[in-house]
Amino acid sequence: MNFEQMEYIVNVANEMSITKAAEKLFISPSGMSQSITQLENELGIKIFNRAKQGVTPTFEGKIVISKAISLLKTIKELNKEIYDYKNSNQTHLKIMTAPTFAFVIQETMVKFNSRNNNITFEFVEQNPTDIIQNFNKENYDFALIHASKNELKKEKNICFEHIHEGHICIAVGKNSPYYTFDYVTLSDLENSKFVLYNSSDYKKVLKLIKLNPNQVLIRTNSSSLLFELVKESQAVLFLHDFSIIHSPMVKNGEIKIIPLREENYFPIDFWLIYLETKGLTKVAKEFIDDFYKNLKNSKISNPVKFSS
Repeated sequence: MNFEQMEYIVNVANEMSITKAAEKLFISPSGMSQSITQLENELGIKIFNRAKQGVTPTFEGKIVISKAISLLKTIKELNKEIYDYKNSNQTHLKIMTAPTFAFVIQETMVKFNSRNNNITFEFVEQNPTDIIQNFNKENYDFALIHASKNELKKEKNICFEHIHEGHICIAVGKNSPYYTFDYVTLSDLENSKFVLYNSSDYKKVLKLIKLNPNQVLIRTNSSSLLFELVKESQAVLFLHDFSIIHSPMVKNGEIKIIPLREENYFPIDFWLIYLETKGLTKVAKEFIDDFYKNLKNSKISNPVKFSS
């Protein structure tokens, strides 16, 4: 009995179907069926009774499946212990993040590195959809994204922890007519010019504004370009409540962050994700603790909602 065969029979027992188990493990049903038959021939027993109604374990099969579950658990624990041992003195962190977190992450890196100058970083910004698609393929320690819980539940081998329920604000420069406002409504913004991230976060908002193409000066993933345009023009940028609250351009008043006041409240969930098989190393946990503290200090006041 090999590792693959143990995985096959455990999944077939859970799904009560070779076809469903094969789909879950991304192999062909015929290949899985042949492998299980080979195992049955090797052990000299029938592990499953196969019928049109489904697949059920035999008495002997239940014993084999129970042992397979125990062995798979032991192998998983062993792999984790080996990984933890190898990474107990980890000195390199690989982080993926949505652009929203970029400034907070960079602040955290500077502070963290001042106390741990032996730590090096690899830092990649991507859109949330790309992060979810690519995260399993890359050996990153963790990622920070905004997504729905249902989106994350669909992903295999990904653990997720809720970080923050955020809300949408706007960023404007001193030339903007909104610069003196304490809050804005969507109706205030109807005739504004916008600079936009290449992101799906604000589709509901933009639809309510009935944005037309002539109102969009630029769409880009370049944060620096967007902030420069906001600072020097009357353009409006949608962003999240904590994105750049501690940045020099906000602190010195070149850019102002203004909450969006709206009956249709647009909460956005932010998550920490990491691989179930990899877990979080000691260094990653320490960095994340620092990040949480930094994020807590980067939140502006709650969104202003219309009273009912």
